[in-house]
Amino acid sequence: MLNRRTLRIKAMQTLYAVLQAERSNYQLAQDEVSASFQPNLNSMLPQNTGRLEGLRKLALMQLEETAAGRPSEEDIPIDARKAAATAWLSLRDQNARDRKRLSREAIDLLDRLYDQYLLLLLLLPEVADEALLADGRRLSEETQPVGRLAENQLIKALRELPAFQQEVARRNLAWNETDRVQFIRPFLKELRADETFQAWLGKTNHTADEDAALIEHLVKQVVFKSEHLKTYFEDQNLRWSEDHDILRSLTAKTVRSFQQGDFRLQTLMPGGEEDRQFYRDLLEKVLSETGRFEQLIAESTPHWEADRLALTDYVLLMLALTELVHFPGIPVKVTINEYIEIAKAYSTPKSGVFLNGVLDALAIKMKDQGLYRKSGRGLIDNR
Repeated sequence: MLNRRTLRIKAMQTLYAVLQAERSNYQLAQDEVSASFQPNLNSMLPQNTGRLEGLRKLALMQLEETAAGRPSEEDIPIDARKAAATAWLSLRDQNARDRKRLSREAIDLLDRLYDQYLLLLLLLPEVADEALLADGRRLSEETQPVGRLAENQLIKALRELPAFQQEVARRNLAWNETDRVQFIRPFLKELRADETFQAWLGKTNHTADEDAALIEHLVKQVVFKSEHLKTYFEDQNLRWSEDHDILRSLTAKTVRSFQQGDFRLQTLMPGGEEDRQFYRDLLEKVLSETGRFEQLIAESTPHWEADRLALTDYVLLMLALTELVHFPGIPVKVTINEYIEIAKAYSTPKSGVFLNGVLDALAIKMKDQGLYRKSGRGLIDNR
């Protein structure tokens, strides 16, 4: 499930992607400037390559100062100034488009994750239907019939679960015929080779607990280890290798709800709309105030240029500062500890210690300057 730490990690991944895109865009802007001062090889007139190189360097310097928000102190030639201005406008517009796109995709990801959860559940009756069709195509009695999977009590209950059917229909989810050929049939072949499934088929009558135990086994040991299904879900979600643990947990909890007599769909976020709003606000605030937080980080890491910091550490510092300033209900210690733990898992071996030192100092400094104010639960362990 998506708890607050997982949401912070996803915000980190989005901001990381934004900054990577902006670095690439800046390189393209530099290339655009350089292209403006390439010798014209088709011209019959002599080319002053020395002057062109000088203009190129001046234009690149102007672009760097503009991008950094520093006013130019030099009176440079109009050609260099125009080239830098044109590249800067392209860079600014592309950065704005990338921020909007990546932010939108980050929000949409939550819905896509839930879609994948529903598709994993929908796979169960789809495989059962395919098993019935496979029995109809059997050419030899030596092949163990697999169509009895359709009689599994959990699968039958899933077919009849109103909330599941409504969500699948509302989101227009389905495994189509191409999916059936490319993924479901190969998966059924993998299923045939599973010893636990064969043992289940070998028994005539099953209790509800036995049927649920089979599905729990198949989900954990077959579905999430299937290379065919991995290919399918990776095509939909570039972060499948990370998100599949969340989806496996959701699916397993759905099975357990059947075992407990309270069969129902699971929620993606335990905190519901409050957690979803936290995620939206965290992304919105950090993207709208990167310049402000970049300055705070620079002042607190005087011996480190921004491009020498591990980008992940830089991103985590910006998110932590955003949380300190804009989320008064979250205690300072909670914010600092959360991002230290994320740094330990996602950045360098020394990142946890580095973030701890910088954030501790910044939290004290920012509080003294009145840059944040905590209230309610945020006052717990406040400093």
